[in-house]
Amino acid sequence: MAQALAQDRGGEPNPVDESGICLLSLDGGGVRGLSTLYILKGLMSRLNHERQRKNLPPVKPCEVFDLMGGTSTGGHVLIAIMLGRLEMDVDECVSAYSRLMESIFEEKSSWLPFSWTGQTKAQFDSTRLKSAIEDVLTRHGASTTDLLNNGNPCGCRVLPDELDIPVTIRDAALATSAATGFFDPVSIGARRFVDGGLIANNPVDEVEGEASNIWCSETGDLKPLVKCFISIGTGHAGMRAIEDSLLKFLSITLVDIATETENTERKFIARWRQHYDEKRYYRLNVEQGLQGIGLAEYREQGAIEAATESYLNHQVQKSRVRECVANLGQKQSVYLENFA
Repeated sequence: MAQALAQDRGGEPNPVDESGICLLSLDGGGVRGLSTLYILKGLMSRLNHERQRKNLPPVKPCEVFDLMGGTSTGGHVLIAIMLGRLEMDVDECVSAYSRLMESIFEEKSSWLPFSWTGQTKAQFDSTRLKSAIEDVLTRHGASTTDLLNNGNPCGCRVLPDELDIPVTIRDAALATSAATGFFDPVSIGARRFVDGGLIANNPVDEVEGEASNIWCSETGDLKPLVKCFISIGTGHAGMRAIEDSLLKFLSITLVDIATETENTERKFIARWRQHYDEKRYYRLNVEQGLQGIGLAEYREQGAIEAATESYLNHQVQKSRVRECVANLGQKQSVYLENFA
């Protein structure tokens, strides 16, 4: 495909095709984050199938993507941490995320959205969230005191790349999972954090900004450096899913939440039109089948998987997925030792 792209441009193969930056952005959506993982699993399975045909070893997302970022309830930054910082493959991440969703959403700690003083109350137990995250870490050989950015060289980075305070993997995961109304805010040092899912449910702009800070802070000219930018959604939620699972009392914000993700997508594609046309930017998001599934409905894993599989098997998406896999297939590993 690298030669095909070069021929289309009438020139020599572009070095960006092999060594350019690959970015992964993960929308927020609680339990529907499993759809994000099933889409990524589809991409990685097809990529590794092609590698097997060429007698090449399989690769994990952390060996393909230079930066991952996410947001929202249940911790889509946590997914990025599991894939990037803990270097899981997608199957491991699906299993870990499924256990985490069941653990934290199995029962509500409060059925009232407000306290008697009018303050927003967490609907789920934050201590269960903490325990579930710690379980993920220990199962995969990490300590609760391990820093998110430990200073060691790494190929794949996780958004946020760094904070102005030391932060452990556990605390970063907690802070980015503390969705208003779902869990209590998290304190790190003197600062309190809540999840950005009600503000930036589609974090492509944040991923773009972080990548610019890392790779072109002086010029801010990121686009020429990007080989592939993949944005994965958690399905078109619709109003019912939001009302069933988020806070009904926040009715004034429901329309904004429902439309923010797709509005962000439209604006981003407009700015990245050339990459979209050149098959370097991909937006993958299940269109039908997830509208009735709330953010905390962990028992709906089968329905989420079925809807995502149906989406990927649609003829239009098959073509788009083939193009995306062909793009990723040209990427040299982000870990230099793998070139040996």
